[in-house]
Amino acid sequence: MSQSVQIKGTKSGIILVLDENVSFAELKEEIADKFQEASSFLGKHKMGLIIRGRMLSESEQEEVVGIIVNNSNLTITCIVDEQSTTERLFNIEKEERALEEKSASLESQEEAVSAAASALAYDNSALIYTGNLRSGQDISCEQSVILLGDVKPGGSITSYGSVFVLGELRGNAFAGAGGDREAIVMALKLDPLQVRIADAIAISPDAEKGPKIRFKKKKLVNTDNEPEVAYIDNGHIVKTSYGTSFLRQYNK
Repeated sequence: MSQSVQIKGTKSGIILVLDENVSFAELKEEIADKFQEASSFLGKHKMGLIIRGRMLSESEQEEVVGIIVNNSNLTITCIVDEQSTTERLFNIEKEERALEEKSASLESQEEAVSAAASALAYDNSALIYTGNLRSGQDISCEQSVILLGDVKPGGSITSYGSVFVLGELRGNAFAGAGGDREAIVMALKLDPLQVRIADAIAISPDAEKGPKIRFKKKKLVNTDNEPEVAYIDNGHIVKTSYGTSFLRQYNK
């Protein structure tokens, strides 16, 4: 899979990383493809654009904006010069510091999160999304999904691979949408309305009707700060602590 074009999102704008060693004509084609693929989860928003990795002329920048607009539902309000004070409007440095601080506060979960990134089940790649998913918002893609935030009730993630929520999952998650029964759903706090993995489905233990998420009775160390995981075991979706003990069992 080509990595000459990468899309990174912040709460205020889009960062487009371009390979300086690839021709502009090839980059334009890949930009169109990338935004077509990402259109469903980027949604309809007004955003600023930051271009990194390659210097573009004004005419080339205008072409890039036209490609993005024609292949997504985004409206690009401006192109941000990272050397100017305008960049402050997007709070990029502030957001990066906040993510670093959040990572530092989760040192006790570092091993589990690192394992999550290395255990991606589909195409060895993942969509990384920063921010909360609120009611009515959804992400749907063929890659595994890593979400740095919470999934609120009414929010939804669908992935052909696995789903990793580095926050609280209280909405819906559908992993292994292409039939992969080895896919998993992991969250720092796993309290979903509904979880589906391949052809198996389960709902919150507090719900009235339907198959419930079962708690796996294993002698695993469990603390309030430990991530949790849902996966298929003997045809049923079960929930347990996500850590080294789970990984040793699951990867046998």
